[in-house]
Amino acid sequence: MEKILIIAAHVDDPIIGMGGTIAVLHNKGYEILVISACNDRSSGYEDAIEYLGGKSLKFDFSYGRINLDNLKTAVENEIKKFKPTILFTHWHNEILEDHEIVSKISVQLARQYELRELFLFEIPATSLNFQFDVGVNISETYSKKREAIEMLKGIDKETFNTEILPSILYSSGFRGIQFGCKFAETFKSLGSRKPLAPYYRRLVEF
Repeated sequence: MEKILIIAAHVDDPIIGMGGTIAVLHNKGYEILVISACNDRSSGYEDAIEYLGGKSLKFDFSYGRINLDNLKTAVENEIKKFKPTILFTHWHNEILEDHEIVSKISVQLARQYELRELFLFEIPATSLNFQFDVGVNISETYSKKREAIEMLKGIDKETFNTEILPSILYSSGFRGIQFGCKFAETFKSLGSRKPLAPYYRRLVEF
């Protein structure tokens, strides 16, 4: 079974960025491990990720207090143990420093361990100048994405209603319009290692 590793800064990020895709990948038979670097506001996280079809893990960092060296060690250990072939993480240009730190370390280690493919996901409220070249149709799993985000109980109501829920409700529909389906999530491919190809995911076969 092929393995996918998802590394995010906070517990809500993997659901916002790719909750529907997690469910799609699970339905296709992938084994999925979702890591949150921070364990703040994490009530309900394990249940939400399990509901989408993944296994969950939290590191012991706190919001705004991620140590670069310690994070690198923790992520490297999980890559060695889990042995993924595909990795997803944050877009590299972010308003929140935690997101940028996690992206930097994840990309670096994915290259070091020659993972086959690497993708960056979008957080609508924080990703600056996001550019995508891959879309996933989540029309059949959108409802699970929305239900999963509502399983998170540790997030204050104002943040949930003004930042998190709108990112679920509006972004997925807008991206769906762009890809000609009801709901979609988008990613930036950073190329393929096997085969060695910068634009592997952009090859169109008619």
